[in-house]
Amino acid sequence: MMLHRALRTTAGPLAVLGVVLLLAGASAGEPERLDGRERLGYLQWLHSLERTVAAREAGGVQEERLLYPFDLPSWEGDDPRPYRHLAIGKAVLELEEIWADREHHPSPLAALSNARNYVHLSEYDSALVWYEITERADKEGRFSEDVARESLAAALAAGDSLGAARGLTNTLGATEIARRADEVVVAYRWLLTNRDARSLDHLIQKVAAEDSLLTPRLRLWHARALAWREQPAECLAQLRLLVAGGALSQGLEESERTWVVTKVPDLYLVLDDVDAAADLYGALASSSLEELSLWGAYQLAGTALMTADYSGAAAGYRRVCEGERHGPWQDHACANAALAENLERLRKEGEPYGAAAFYQR
Repeated sequence: MMLHRALRTTAGPLAVLGVVLLLAGASAGEPERLDGRERLGYLQWLHSLERTVAAREAGGVQEERLLYPFDLPSWEGDDPRPYRHLAIGKAVLELEEIWADREHHPSPLAALSNARNYVHLSEYDSALVWYEITERADKEGRFSEDVARESLAAALAAGDSLGAARGLTNTLGATEIARRADEVVVAYRWLLTNRDARSLDHLIQKVAAEDSLLTPRLRLWHARALAWREQPAECLAQLRLLVAGGALSQGLEESERTWVVTKVPDLYLVLDDVDAAADLYGALASSSLEELSLWGAYQLAGTALMTADYSGAAAGYRRVCEGERHGPWQDHACANAALAENLERLRKEGEPYGAAAFYQR
C-alpha cells in the first residue's frame, strides 16, 4: 500500500523538525473534532481495511488496482481473457464491413459496442471514431453520459491532446455534475496529474455545489483536489463525511482507503489540533498493518517531539527506524531518534554554556 507521506524533505533532522513545527502552527484555530459517530466510522474504516488486506494476503492474491483512466481492474498476465480478444476482433471486423458500404447505419448501441470493443483491443484512436459515430446516431441522448465518460478516457489513453481538451471542456461545462461521477473522477485525476490549478478550482466549485449528491469515490477525489489546492479544512470536512459511512469499502481501492485513514490525522496536525491527531495516530500505531502501524508511530513520535517528550519521541523514532523499510521517512526517523536522545540527555545532564541553568528556570 502507498501511504500519504506528509514529510518528503530529504534534509537533515533539524530541517524535518522545523517542517513539523511549521505544519503544526499552520492554522489560527483548531478544527472541529470527529464526533462519536465519525470516530467510530474512522475506526471501522481502519479495521475493514485490515481485514481486506489480511484476507487477500491469506489467499496469496495481489492487490487489485484500477486501470486508469478506465477505472476497470487490470488484467493479470495469465488471465484467460486474451482469448476474448479474438471474439472482439471478429465482431469489430464484421461491423466495420457493414459500415464500409455506407448502406447500413449502425444503431447507437451497436456503435457504442464497437467503440468499447476497440478500447478492449487498446485501439483508442479507432474507439474515438466510433464514439463520435455513437454520438451522432444517438439522437435521444440515451448514451450521452456513457459516451462523455468513455471518450474522455479513450482520448487520455490515446494521448490525443485535442480530444482530451474537448472532453475536459465538456466535463467542466456540464450541468448536474454528480450524475457524471465517474467522468468527473477521471477529470480530477487528469487535472491533478497535470497540475492544472485553474481548471481544478473551477471543477471544485462545480462539485461543491452538489455536495449532498456525491458518490464516495467522487468525494474522495474531491478531497484530494482540495488537499492539493491547500484547503485542509475543506478537505477534512469531506473526509469526515466519507468516514461517517462506516466499515464498508464503498467501492474504493486499498490505496485510496489507506490515503483516507492517514490523511485525516495528518490534516488535524496541519490544522494545529495535536491532541486530535495523536488520538488517531494512536489507532494507526496499533494497526495490524505494519506500514500503517509504523506511520502512526512515526507521527506520534513527531507530536512527542513537539511537546518536548524527548524520551517518548526517541522510543517512537527508534521503533520506526528498526522496522521493515517502506519509505524514506524512515531515514528521517533514524536521524530524529538520535536527535531526540541527545535532547533528552541534554535535559537530564545539562551541558556547558548555560544549558543546565536554562532547564533549572
